[in-house]
Amino acid sequence: MQPTKDPVGVALAGIGAGSTTGASVMTAGVFVLRVLQMRSTTEPSIGGALLTATLFAGIVAAVASGWFAASPIDDTWRRAVVAAISVLGAALVAVGATAADQFGGVIGLGMYLTVLIVGAIALHSKARRLARP
Repeated sequence: MQPTKDPVGVALAGIGAGSTTGASVMTAGVFVLRVLQMRSTTEPSIGGALLTATLFAGIVAAVASGWFAASPIDDTWRRAVVAAISVLGAALVAVGATAADQFGGVIGLGMYLTVLIVGAIALHSKARRLARP
C-alpha cells in the first residue's frame, strides 16, 4: 500500500467520521425510545435494554468507522488510536442529544440526528478523498 500524502488529515477525518457515526447510532436509540414513549406506555426494562443495545452498537460503529476511515495509515497502532479516540468523541458528541431532547423534544432529537448523519457522510467522504495518493 502506498503511503498517504496527508496521514494527519486522514487520522483527523477518521476520528471525526467515527465519532459522528457512533453518536448517530446512540442518538438514534434515544430517538426511537422517545417515539415509543410518545406512542404507548413502554416498560422501563425495554427502555433500558434499548439504550444499552444502542450504546454498545454506537461504540462498535465508532470503532469500525474510525478504523476503516483510517485504512490508508499503515501502522496498526495509529489506526487503533484513531478508533479509540473515535469512541471518546462519539460519547462526547452523543451528549448533545440530551440538550436536543430537553429543548426540542422529539423534533429536536430528529434534527440533531439529521445533522449527525450528514456530518458522518461528509467526514467519511473527506477521509476517502484524503486517502487517494
